[in-house]
Amino acid sequence: MIDINAPTISRLNRQIYQRLKQALSLNLRRQVFIAVCDNQQLRNSIVENLQADLTNTIDYTETQENSNQHILFVTLNLNLSSPNPVTQINQWFAENPQFQKTEEYQILGFQIIGIENLTKQPSAVQWSFISNLKKIATNLSKLESSLLLWITKPWLNTIKQSAPEFWNWHTGIFEFEGDPTPITPRQKKSSLPNKTKPLSFSPSITSSPSINTVRPLMALEQKSYTVESKNSQAYILPPAPQKLPELSINHSQYQENIPRPELEFVELANLVWAEISRKSGEEKNSLEKQQFQIIKEIQDLNKSQYPSPELAVAYQTLGDVHRDRILAGEVSEQSLIIAIRAYEMVIEWTFQDRGNISQFSSSKIPVLDILNDLATLYWMLSRQIKSSKSDSLVYLERSIILYQMAMGEITPSQKDTYARLQKNLGLAYGDLATHQEAEQNWERSVRAYQEAIFYLDKVADVQDYATTLNNLGTAYWNLAQHTQEVEHLQGAISAYAESIDYFTPEIQPLNYAMIQNNLGIAYWNLAQFQTEASEALILKAIDAYLVALKYRTSENLPLAYAATKNNLGTAYWHLANQFEEHQIRSKLFHEAIAAYSQAVSIAQQFSPSQLTFDILATYNNIGLAYYQIAIESNTTLDKDSQIKNLEAALDHHLLAHSNRLQTNINEIQGEQASVDYILRIIRTLYSKYGIQGQNLALSKIPSNLLPQILSML
Repeated sequence: MIDINAPTISRLNRQIYQRLKQALSLNLRRQVFIAVCDNQQLRNSIVENLQADLTNTIDYTETQENSNQHILFVTLNLNLSSPNPVTQINQWFAENPQFQKTEEYQILGFQIIGIENLTKQPSAVQWSFISNLKKIATNLSKLESSLLLWITKPWLNTIKQSAPEFWNWHTGIFEFEGDPTPITPRQKKSSLPNKTKPLSFSPSITSSPSINTVRPLMALEQKSYTVESKNSQAYILPPAPQKLPELSINHSQYQENIPRPELEFVELANLVWAEISRKSGEEKNSLEKQQFQIIKEIQDLNKSQYPSPELAVAYQTLGDVHRDRILAGEVSEQSLIIAIRAYEMVIEWTFQDRGNISQFSSSKIPVLDILNDLATLYWMLSRQIKSSKSDSLVYLERSIILYQMAMGEITPSQKDTYARLQKNLGLAYGDLATHQEAEQNWERSVRAYQEAIFYLDKVADVQDYATTLNNLGTAYWNLAQHTQEVEHLQGAISAYAESIDYFTPEIQPLNYAMIQNNLGIAYWNLAQFQTEASEALILKAIDAYLVALKYRTSENLPLAYAATKNNLGTAYWHLANQFEEHQIRSKLFHEAIAAYSQAVSIAQQFSPSQLTFDILATYNNIGLAYYQIAIESNTTLDKDSQIKNLEAALDHHLLAHSNRLQTNINEIQGEQASVDYILRIIRTLYSKYGIQGQNLALSKIPSNLLPQILSML
């Protein structure tokens, strides 16, 4: 702990600290204070000093009957899974009933830290926090102490604008000076739910709806369409990364016979030979002969003075060969780049001289189809590139522009083609939303899918129609994480529900199960916002998950099965919180434990990188459920059963802690959450069963963790 009077603390900050301490020392009930500090290290030091200075150090100027009371000032980390400070304070009292003895203890106030971590949470969680602040007038009636919220300046502005009800109730504001603490880049894993925090009792959903794995299809069946070129605007593409992957080139007898034509052709030929060199045996010989004939034809046609239809067709043939191999499953960065370069040469030659376009037969050069294929290849390349996010983004943006170019080549009669392009655009915008401008790009994705659905023939293209509805539902779900939660979640539910009607579980069980799982997630998510209907919505979510699990089994889709079981456990947990009857709550908590345990039993067979949920959070969630059963069952369970449930809770929190260390997951907050849960169980066993209960718990603590636990008891 840094001394607040140290020279490194500015004079202004020392003055503000003294004013804040004095305000809290007045011991007035139901006061709401706001402390603003952007420097996390400074904030932590002030928090520690306040807790030390205000605990048992208040001087009473008058003789009072309660002057022998123990004075406490308590620090709590905001529960990010259910961010309601007043509820969290009441929960603290429920877990620490000894401090409710007013003749022995006086709680001066609570300070809440960790609000800045809401920035890394989904918008639904942030909205929940703001919504709880708006209810401050009602919630304060449940509070007998003062409340101090620690926030950053961005959150200060957000609260002013979004929670005026709370702002009007605050008693005072104390702004400390200091440079902002750099924000740690959000880890990929954080997009998976629920990094549980101290005193966090609500497990959160652990997988977002999966977009249908059907990729944008290259228009193989559309080569017969007639295309009329437009005398339209020029299209400016963003520059592709200049440096292509370096390829080792092995020369063959065919390559040595090729003179040096233009640079673009040389580069493309080198890529082709490099790709062939990776093959062996008969496959290599066959490819060399086939590709040599095409390359030789392109070389000869390159000598033509004017753009030649035959040259464009030759480049298209080369692109088609590699595109067909890609569609057959032979996907690599090299094959994608070859197909892209070949098709780009087709477009370059075709558009090079619009004045001579009459020599190009639209049946020979299907510009629309090539633009669509080229866009889809760039989309695939954006997903294939792992080494550079900036390159991936450039390829994705180029894909979108090419789809838009293809739109400009569509005639009014090509409604099916237009619908497919819009479907591809929807998927591309969804990918772009993961890179930048999430809300705007998910909105574009929704509009594209809506346009596709309007033009798709639900009778002739029933599969496309159904999968597009599923993707529309997923786009709505993602958009709901950023804005207008209820409206967009209802849109997701409507799309998923309609999509299900087009899948027969006996014929397409896996797709049917996927959409049921997505529907369950949307119902669960909506229940977090429509609290008056939350019980009915959670029941619908559970029904959807159970239907999905009829077809998602541990044998045919173990990872998907585990994810749905994990979601089912979360739904049962939240359903339990809709009831006050202990027997009903206990039954539902047991259902949650069973579902979580089945998810864990499968997940343990895979590496964490393969999972779509955080198994360590699931361990903690199981522990939390056992703990709730134990502490709520004073009258229904005997001593041995209570201890058994508390032991089970402790075992699972220890699993979460030990596995976090073994997997080297750098998640300090997650580790601290497990430690806090462990401490809570030890204290509960001690308060219920004395030193014998405490020793029972301590006997389970591993030696490497024991010193830390003992120092915190």
